[in-house]
Amino acid sequence: MVWFLVSITVFPVSMGLTLMRLKKEKETVTLKQCYLAGLLCLSLLGEIVSCAAIQLERGFSFYCGLLGAAVVSCSVLSVLLHHKLARRLLGNCKYMFTRIPETGKKRRRRYVEWGILLVLCIILAAGYFLYVPDTGNDTMAETISVTVMTDTVFQYNPVTGQILRYGMYPVYKFTSLPLMYSALYRLCGMPLSFFLYCAVPLWMLCVSFAVFSEWGRALFGAQKEKRQLFLIFLFLLIMMGDGEKTSYAYHLLHGAWKGSTLAAVLVIPFGVYIAYEMFTGREWLYGGVGILLALSGLLFARPLFPPSCFVFGAADSGKQWGTLLLAVLALYLAREKTKKRWKKSEVYLLAFCLLSGLVSGGAFSLLGTAYAAVCLWSIAEEWQRGAVVFASLLLFICMAGTVLPFRAQTPKKWHISPADEEIQDKITALAENYEGDVMLVGPASVMEEARIRSGKIILPYGKDLWYTDCNREIADIYTEKELMLFEQMKIDYKQPDTVAAMAAGLECNLLVIRETLSREAMDQYGWQEAGRTEGYAVYCR
Repeated sequence: MVWFLVSITVFPVSMGLTLMRLKKEKETVTLKQCYLAGLLCLSLLGEIVSCAAIQLERGFSFYCGLLGAAVVSCSVLSVLLHHKLARRLLGNCKYMFTRIPETGKKRRRRYVEWGILLVLCIILAAGYFLYVPDTGNDTMAETISVTVMTDTVFQYNPVTGQILRYGMYPVYKFTSLPLMYSALYRLCGMPLSFFLYCAVPLWMLCVSFAVFSEWGRALFGAQKEKRQLFLIFLFLLIMMGDGEKTSYAYHLLHGAWKGSTLAAVLVIPFGVYIAYEMFTGREWLYGGVGILLALSGLLFARPLFPPSCFVFGAADSGKQWGTLLLAVLALYLAREKTKKRWKKSEVYLLAFCLLSGLVSGGAFSLLGTAYAAVCLWSIAEEWQRGAVVFASLLLFICMAGTVLPFRAQTPKKWHISPADEEIQDKITALAENYEGDVMLVGPASVMEEARIRSGKIILPYGKDLWYTDCNREIADIYTEKELMLFEQMKIDYKQPDTVAAMAAGLECNLLVIRETLSREAMDQYGWQEAGRTEGYAVYCR
């Protein structure tokens, strides 16, 4: 855990100093900007190192050594060359903790707002512990497990654990995010499930908070109270979501380890923020280098396919009509009340943010809607009226058809039944009795879970057969025997002896079916009964 915290905090900040040094107005540089820029720099460095490892046909240990040396060297060099900027950032942090607190009503209101923001953060974080990640169409866990255990780089099929016969499409090899996660996982020594489905999502939640707080700083400047309100409304909208699996909220809560989520949380919002600062502050050198880093980060996260939350869908249900309507109403009321004339830059930015609400789950519609909600809140000059506006906005959002995205998944507490736990424990124990790899065939849910639990278990076919959108990067093609076994396993409760014969022909070691084999089939094909669990019979050869 200590190495994980050091890796995700110290190294990005030290590397981000290089990009922040390009800004003309260095007194405006914040620690969050430095950290986010450092993550983009790390993505570019990870891309370069992965290309070197692949072109030289070296193993995973070589990749880890080269990446570690590059990160440490770049971090030390960045601190040495930009130590004045580093001291200024540390001085700003010290001032934040030592400044004289505000007094009176303004101070009480600030505490209440921070309390609300803290509660919203806790609710978002709770989603990672209460709900099951959507791992069906993603192979990140299997890729990390295979990479670390075999000490190779993209030489094994992650869904089956077998050596790739035809290999992987070349362009997918340069998706270096799985390699970066694998290196971080080996360095930290955490259990894989905790690292990938808990530590990384909470990290992405903090990154998202940092990006949007910088957007609040850009929109409201020195108006700190409006910055807090902006974040409050933003987190409310993220939690409300739009009830679709394409929503920004769904990606943030249930798939934060994916490349598409990294793009939606960090690369795209912070890349657009850099472009916004470049055009409004005439920071051409800083902006140009930052945009190039953002583009490399997009390649790092997902080379060909854009994040699915930015894809136009045929159905209107995935588009945030409710938040768009709320934003238009809020801006109209704010304009009528304050008679404020908008600056051209504000008009262009808000138009971009609000129109992105027409994109299914677009993250920038949340920015525009939160900005509009803060403008509406500012109409209420008194705290009591502001509370009424706050409650009205919540009611309006709910009435507009947006719902909590949690309904899309089953709570973890009840997701894995005792029967499923028992069969997985049984398989893992039997696999330990073998030397080397153990080939397992069983129902789809059993095989999928077993690949994540044990690196010793390999499969004759993987979940890319029952999840059609899964693992498109693999060029391997299954043989007719494997495809016939897959079709037969769909009805293993009808013809268990046929399944036993086909599994034996593929040299499988463990067989899990939902019916009992006949004595003749066991003797003929060499299967021995290894035990029973609720709903399953287990056989070994």
